[in-house]
Amino acid sequence: MFNIPTTDKALRSRVSSYKSALKREKRDRGCINDGSGKRYILFYLYFILDDLKRSDDYFKWYHDEFPDDVGEPIQKLCWAITLYRMGEEGAATYRLADLMISNLYIIPRLLGRTVQEYPIWQASSDGALDYFDDIPAQVLAGIRSSEMAWMAGAYDSSQLCRIRERYLGIYGELKDTRGFEARSRLIDEAETLLDPLMGQA
Repeated sequence: MFNIPTTDKALRSRVSSYKSALKREKRDRGCINDGSGKRYILFYLYFILDDLKRSDDYFKWYHDEFPDDVGEPIQKLCWAITLYRMGEEGAATYRLADLMISNLYIIPRLLGRTVQEYPIWQASSDGALDYFDDIPAQVLAGIRSSEMAWMAGAYDSSQLCRIRERYLGIYGELKDTRGFEARSRLIDEAETLLDPLMGQA
């Protein structure tokens, strides 16, 4: 599990160090590879600090630097809740839905619901049932009861239920589907599942 500093001063120092490292990589190499995932961990750190202004600035920088980045589940959790704190509920719901289909287990486990592993094809280890165990304790402790209530409402909404059910249908089919064309058709459909929410993002 990633080691998160325990004081605001140490957190801000870590933020400064990571941002400097990313900018230095861009300056020296012309692009940011970030094999260690600092760009994701910065979402965790800003969330724990609850610094909405600097979070907003960082989100814009991240979007500009990594426009096609698929992201990772804990980053998406922190992003969604921070947007909700900013009053951007539409964008927050989009990010929550993105978290939901990147890992089907994190949201229900956060809500204290019983989960079982789905018999579907997993595109990456990000979708694993035990990914929840990698969420830093400070992130979990930072989620407020009002945010849990919002997540529950969004997760149980008809819109996210439809997305989740079709996602399960597609990836259930992919588990047993062979052939490039058939798999490509299903994956292409999966990539459009969040389109109805795009206007809110």
